[in-house]
Amino acid sequence: VYHNGKLLNTPSHPYCGIYAGNEDEYRKPAYHNGTAWYWPYPSWIEAAWLISDRSRNTAERLRGILYSSRSSWLSGCLGELPEVADGDAPHRWGGCGAQAWSVAEFYRVAKLLQENLLK
Repeated sequence: VYHNGKLLNTPSHPYCGIYAGNEDEYRKPAYHNGTAWYWPYPSWIEAAWLISDRSRNTAERLRGILYSSRSSWLSGCLGELPEVADGDAPHRWGGCGAQAWSVAEFYRVAKLLQENLLK
């Protein structure tokens, strides 16, 4: 990643686990090289559901994994999910504090699992 002709990361080791600092020099290199995005996480849960035995027990376990993101709901913008989080622990959130697609994907997959728990 270059900014004003200056190389901002190391091409052989581009990982940047902290999404913080100046936009051009620090956050941009981290954005696609270590930052964890929230919106694909529920899709992973859905994929696990689709290849599973689709039992009630599996739906309960996957719902537990999905709901493990509850700490993000309770920090930052209360009741919302952020755009991204640090790749490094403790995975502090960053970017937009109330990202629509993060929230929409969470609820879409939560609904899918809930419907299968009610069967």
